[in-house]
Amino acid sequence: MTSSKVKHPLPPCPKTPNCIRTSKTYKAGLEKVYESFTHVFDDEAFEWEVIDPKRIELHAVYRIPVFGWKDDVDVIMEESGGSTTVYIRSASREGAYDLGVNKRRANRILKKVAEAVSG
Repeated sequence: MTSSKVKHPLPPCPKTPNCIRTSKTYKAGLEKVYESFTHVFDDEAFEWEVIDPKRIELHAVYRIPVFGWKDDVDVIMEESGGSTTVYIRSASREGAYDLGVNKRRANRILKKVAEAVSG
């Protein structure tokens, strides 16, 4: 999903399989995409905040229900020509392997935003 044309602004994932870093472009303005992310984070995240409002950078914390471990989700949005590209990174704080949780989470978030933007 990550475009090789644009440098991904979020830090790379470690070599351990407990992180995903990807991007997606929506055919919608920044305001609509931002609003959709805030709704998803309000519904799902343990907590979230705007890190940099000028750059449109968000940080959310998700909790693993059984163990209470925390995972970090970082998002940066960039608008160009009526489309908004979202860069997302989901990573576990604990353990070297996440059983695919971060990949499923990132894909679910992107899908929910896509549905909100198109609907």
